[in-house]
Amino acid sequence: MSITRRFLDLARANITDFSQAFRKGDPLEGLSDDERRVIDEEVERDTVGTKAGKRARQVRDAAEEMWDRAFEASQRAAGNNPPRQRSSEADRLRWYRTLELEPGASLEEIRRSYRRLLKQYHPDRFAKDPEKYKVATEVTRNITVAYDGLTTLLEQR
Repeated sequence: MSITRRFLDLARANITDFSQAFRKGDPLEGLSDDERRVIDEEVERDTVGTKAGKRARQVRDAAEEMWDRAFEASQRAAGNNPPRQRSSEADRLRWYRTLELEPGASLEEIRRSYRRLLKQYHPDRFAKDPEKYKVATEVTRNITVAYDGLTTLLEQR
């Protein structure tokens, strides 16, 4: 099929959809006033920008989830899993404090806090100052240990 043929088919489909918007008759025919009012409110609320924003948030959330899965898979493949050992209650509390969370936080809250803290303390942000770079590297290492410990703990349950 040629590109011209595809273009014409697409144009014809769009014109057909566009022409149906101007057909005679009320598309809301047979609805009560309350039902019409609800539909009108939904149409006003769901503007193009609102729909685009919802879709953008869905895509962002899916991308973050995929990033988390890919990161975890690469860590497992590289053999960077922390050794399996029983963690004490003190370790668990320290991990929650390191991630700035209350004990008992969900896995999703832990992931969000981990990502937020890594963005804040990532060593690349302090590459020009060697002292800050060392501190940021150590802080990042502690954050990663806390995240690995808590996710392992919660995934076992």
